[in-house]
Amino acid sequence: MGTIKTAKPTLGLMIALALASTAGLALEFYSFVIYGYAATLAFPKVFFPHLPLVLAIVVGYLTFAAGFPARIVGAFVFGHFGDKYGRSGAFIWDLVATGVATILIGLLPGYSVLGYSAAILLTILRFLQGFGLGGEFGGATALLVEFAEAGQSRWREFWTGWANAGFSIGGLAGALALLIPNFATTGWRLAFILSAIIFIPALVARIIIRESPFMAKLLEQKLTVSAPSILVFRRYWLPIILLAMWSSFQQFDGYASLTYMVTFMKFLAYPITLISLIIIVGRIYDLAGVFVNAVVSKYFTRRIAGFIMIAITTVFSYVFTYSLIIKNLPLVFISELFLVLFGVGLMHAFAPVLASENFPTRYRYSGSGIAYQLSAVIGGMFTPSILTALIGKEVMTKWFYVPLFYFIYFIIAAIALALLRETKGIALAKLDEEDLSKK
Repeated sequence: MGTIKTAKPTLGLMIALALASTAGLALEFYSFVIYGYAATLAFPKVFFPHLPLVLAIVVGYLTFAAGFPARIVGAFVFGHFGDKYGRSGAFIWDLVATGVATILIGLLPGYSVLGYSAAILLTILRFLQGFGLGGEFGGATALLVEFAEAGQSRWREFWTGWANAGFSIGGLAGALALLIPNFATTGWRLAFILSAIIFIPALVARIIIRESPFMAKLLEQKLTVSAPSILVFRRYWLPIILLAMWSSFQQFDGYASLTYMVTFMKFLAYPITLISLIIIVGRIYDLAGVFVNAVVSKYFTRRIAGFIMIAITTVFSYVFTYSLIIKNLPLVFISELFLVLFGVGLMHAFAPVLASENFPTRYRYSGSGIAYQLSAVIGGMFTPSILTALIGKEVMTKWFYVPLFYFIYFIIAAIALALLRETKGIALAKLDEEDLSKK
């Protein structure tokens, strides 16, 4: 095999790579977020008009859930190609899958035109959305950490954290989409179709990305394996499980505080503009986590940093939920700062740091992606539907289920964090040496 084209990891390249990763993920998570909002505000009347409201919302969230197992499938498929043939190609096609599915959802006729077929097609397109998103985390994590390490950056954790920054930006854009006039009737369609505005530039940015120096070396030396998405389970099954358990807390927090809470606040008679404002502020806190993580990850061990995040979030889950009940808006925004900054923002940026340090180059795309998407199934797949089914309209008396679930996920994440290897400061080359020395 000839020399693989790569690029010198300069500051300019790192900024461009971070933006390319962020733009693509922003598009993909924007589609995820507006789907979650539409499942509450629009889909009950458009796709399930004959069902009672609460049941229609639950069913809408179940179609939302279809994207989660698809994310694991996507992580397997794109991880296979990303670890066997190179990062860049897989990183393009995962974006195409989600972008096309998102636009088609906006054009999909409802029950009045297609009957029950409309809901079936909606679920299929939702699956395709998730399939594309499944390849995103592993690709962004691998490219960012490998270029940062090759450039000997002192801020490897900061650059790697951008692998998930698109979640907050996409979520912020999704929250702003709630302000589109008549969102519950026709505005939701415009929200899906508008995703095309960032689809093309994001795709162009991905196309010009070169192969990472670490992956290029493996390809030149023909050291890649035949089935990385399968073999990673044989060699690294424990980190996959533990990382999935750890990130399930962040997944639950994200889908509870910034997706299910739309339903929660709706039943508390919050106006849509105020709901949007609360979600928008939360997404700003989420994005801030990328920058705060640069400091936290640099000066604390991985284990101490992780425990701080989940402990603070769990405590403030009670405060945030109760403040919504009593409608104390200053307390809502203050408690949301701690709930979202630590439990979503910091953990969003921290997740790729942990994942990148637990897999060698030959398995980084697949291992990181599978672990993270598995966490989405554990922590996010049924979160909105379960909370809606348990609480329903009785939010004034059953609100305690929200902090109770936070505590359950705290236990899961704490166990995983205690068992994970401490990896602060570990060199990627050392991980590769350990991997290649194994028979």
